[in-house]
Amino acid sequence: MEIFDLEERFHDLQKLKEMGTNLAENSKFKKNIFSQPFHISEILASPKPAWMDLLRNKSIYFVGTGTSYHAAQIAKILWRQYVSSAAHAVQSFDFVRSPQSVKKGDVVVLFSHRGTKTFTVQAAEKAYAAGGITIGITSKGSSWETGLTYRLETCEPEDIGVFSKSFTSALTWIIKWIDHKALTKTIQDAVQQIHVQTSFPVLQSQSDLVLIGDLIREWVAKETALKLQEAAYLSSRAFGLEEFLHGPRLSLHENTVVIGFINPEEERWKTVFQYFQTIEFPLHEVKAENLEIPVSSNWFWQIFWGQRFTLEACSQLEINPDTLRTQEPKYKKAREELKL
Repeated sequence: MEIFDLEERFHDLQKLKEMGTNLAENSKFKKNIFSQPFHISEILASPKPAWMDLLRNKSIYFVGTGTSYHAAQIAKILWRQYVSSAAHAVQSFDFVRSPQSVKKGDVVVLFSHRGTKTFTVQAAEKAYAAGGITIGITSKGSSWETGLTYRLETCEPEDIGVFSKSFTSALTWIIKWIDHKALTKTIQDAVQQIHVQTSFPVLQSQSDLVLIGDLIREWVAKETALKLQEAAYLSSRAFGLEEFLHGPRLSLHENTVVIGFINPEEERWKTVFQYFQTIEFPLHEVKAENLEIPVSSNWFWQIFWGQRFTLEACSQLEINPDTLRTQEPKYKKAREELKL
């Protein structure tokens, strides 16, 4: 195995940093973040497919990988809250490789922005072969048709590898399908506040980010952590609130920045606040308390906050969020050889 020349590596990273200066501010990633209100409004204003109401009373599976798996988990939580407890979320790889309980007439919703992810496409085929009713949620113009009963289109294809608008527009279709007035208002309120001024933690390249959320906010935290890894190349890890208290709380150190996606109505957060107070460690709270958004439903705005924080991280570290390290030859070569 080749050993990196540390001095050469340092100069390479310095060069990349110089190339990225000011690019976050003018990036495609920023443009995509702030285009989301348009795509969300477009979906909310579109006709609801007739098949949606016919499928509400069936067992439903939400399937995806990466950001799409985070969408699947959020969709499961919302479905259980507003429609039926017979809802499941499964990683595409797990769906393909493990036995599944999908039977004839069950609904399987598969998230894949480009419709090209190997295991998501295979999951659709597997579910379809089992007699499932398969719905692909994918981008406009996607060629994905294999194994699908119905298709829902989100937005134009993402033009960079760090997805944002495809994530929220996919969730908008789920919210439109659920068709609950308060839930729909949740995203309408969030869209109105996407540009609001807010505070972000100060970071360094060696920062260790720990993100915490409860229930649906756990998946907002995990999506934000993924964006920080992809775009800003930061060490970032996310946990459910209770998971954090049962072990990861002991891993904090001087370079750790802890961010909590807060639901003030969840009593368990008091335990978290007490812990941080006792160990005298700062916790950056993301809770939108001064915005015109109900505290129990601010999670959609917290998605926007996480995307904007990623953009801010790239700006602070002078990194171009559009590149996914394609300036670095070894990363570029490895990506070209990687089949996803």
